Amino acid sequence: MGEIIDVECSDVEFLETLRVGENSVIFKVKVRGQLCAMKVHHGRPVSKYASRFSEWDLFVRESTAYRRLKEKGLCDRGVVPDFYGTITNIQSAHWPSLHYFHEDKLPANAILIEYIPNMHQIDLSNFSDKYLLKFRDILSEINRVGILHDDTYPRNMMISSGEQAENDRVLWIDFDSAQTLPLDSLSQRHKEWFQSEARMMQEFVDALIMRRENSIMHGISTTTILSERVVISARLAQCPKYLGVVNTPAYGLLRTQ
Repeated sequence: MGEIIDVECSDVEFLETLRVGENSVIFKVKVRGQLCAMKVHHGRPVSKYASRFSEWDLFVRESTAYRRLKEKGLCDRGVVPDFYGTITNIQSAHWPSLHYFHEDKLPANAILIEYIPNMHQIDLSNFSDKYLLKFRDILSEINRVGILHDDTYPRNMMISSGEQAENDRVLWIDFDSAQTLPLDSLSQRHKEWFQSEARMMQEFVDALIMRRENSIMHGISTTTILSERVVISARLAQCPKYLGVVNTPAYGLLRTQ
């Protein structure tokens, strides 16, 4: 599908509010008849705590990452949501459904992405080693196209259930913490970021697989293993780039900031 451009208020039919967060609101919409998820970001000024090494604006982070993902074919492969375009400089006073933004001092901006039904975070009902390895491999592909996801928590690891288990779709979501970097001129700092993200993800996978194998030997329940997943995943936030940088968790399509 080509990019949707020059979107006016009259082009958008609001169907449902999916999630309201501190920094963004996600709607289920139709844009010129096309079903989409519309993630609207609050405009925000640059903070005095913003790092000079990374983009501050969440909308710019997310839209830039999706354009790269689309360009490199990851959207078409279904390992991330498809990207349909952006709506910039939204004057929310003219959009009745955007009442969450009417008090904002800066215009809102939105991304239009694929609406994915039957999508659930990896949890007790769908956890498996196979899915963990898929998440790791997809993240590696994301890194190879120059995108640091930067929010690699289980809340952003999604499974969209098919009629048969073999038709389940495994995908990463939420790129408003992502950094999209030049492929031909990565600095040593950037390389260390990617190495840290890959290493932490591998440690996360290894720890869970090992923990489950040990649990089988000792009769420990799957519930106990997955409850520990939250503790293990906290290690994923320990990349060097977080030091001295103010960063808040992002929550993706089903859970926003």
